Amino acid sequence: MKSLNEKPLLEPEWGDGKYIHTGFGLTPSCLHSLRKKGRIRSMSTKGPGEKYGKRLYHVGSVRAYLEAQEALEHAGAGKGGAA
Repeated sequence: MKSLNEKPLLEPEWGDGKYIHTGFGLTPSCLHSLRKKGRIRSMSTKGPGEKYGKRLYHVGSVRAYLEAQEALEHAGAGKGGAA
């Protein structure tokens, strides 16, 4: 049985909002906020003069952000903070 923290054998480097939401539970508004604050990496596939594109998020940066948040939460719990 796999643990929750175990990565899949082949994880994509980039994923769309639906992939990130399904895999990590982050909503589109949360992703937008984190992107604007520079906490996660993202890119648009829309080229110059093109009408449409797709926003992709760097899976490693999302994972790193969540791991950092977990570490902060654990550090705060050791100082009498609420868990």
